[in-house]
Amino acid sequence: MKSSGEMTEQVIVEKAIELGASLAGIASVDDLKASRSFEIYDKSPYYDEYRGVEWKKEHKSVLVWALAHPPSEPVLDWWSLKVPGFTPGNRVLRKQSRRLRKWLGEELGISALSLPYQIEYGGTFLKDSAVLAGLGVIGKNNLLVTPELGSDLRLRGIFMEAELEPTGPIEFDPCDGCDMPCHSACPRGAFRSGSYERSICKQEMDQNDADVEVLDGSKMGIEEACDVIVYCRKCEVACPVGRKAVGVDFILREAVLR
Repeated sequence: MKSSGEMTEQVIVEKAIELGASLAGIASVDDLKASRSFEIYDKSPYYDEYRGVEWKKEHKSVLVWALAHPPSEPVLDWWSLKVPGFTPGNRVLRKQSRRLRKWLGEELGISALSLPYQIEYGGTFLKDSAVLAGLGVIGKNNLLVTPELGSDLRLRGIFMEAELEPTGPIEFDPCDGCDMPCHSACPRGAFRSGSYERSICKQEMDQNDADVEVLDGSKMGIEEACDVIVYCRKCEVACPVGRKAVGVDFILREAVLR
């Protein structure tokens, strides 16, 4: 028989799925504080604004969930200043976050805080959170790799003022025996040393920034034309793991939240 605590975790994960999450799990904040990414980032932050990790002591757990981002829906990650959340996918994730935070308070009495994406503004490393929550593992493409979706996903999280049992990690080795098509797919050779090199990847991202396009706003779920940046996902979509059929486009995902 499951304990009341285990039942709480299950109920929270099931609610996240009900609100459109493709995968969901719970991680411990104490475990996150000990994760390798924070140690590395403290020494070499990506943004000048970074002043170290500062989280409220009341925050004990993280609910982290994934939104499937199959190659058939590239628009989910297209970036524009005119789109709420800057990408259609993040717009959906923000709506899910608000609904989940409200539900946690009203139904379970758990105060929660929607996480900003940036570490510099109080966020957390979502890939590490997802690993600790049992969604998947970090693959040789430097991305989260899940059994169901591979790396084709977007992540979001919520801090919770409740000490809940983690739902992971899991035993999973998707890269064992793989010939690493993710490495050869990179247009800049960011894996030339055998592991991911952020500075080389950034060269492609900078080029993507420069190649801005003006598109019909309807493609982004808004009414007016907008400047759009399409960032590289080649290492992500090259991963052969998962590819579970999703069958729901982002407009239908948003309809679930209305």
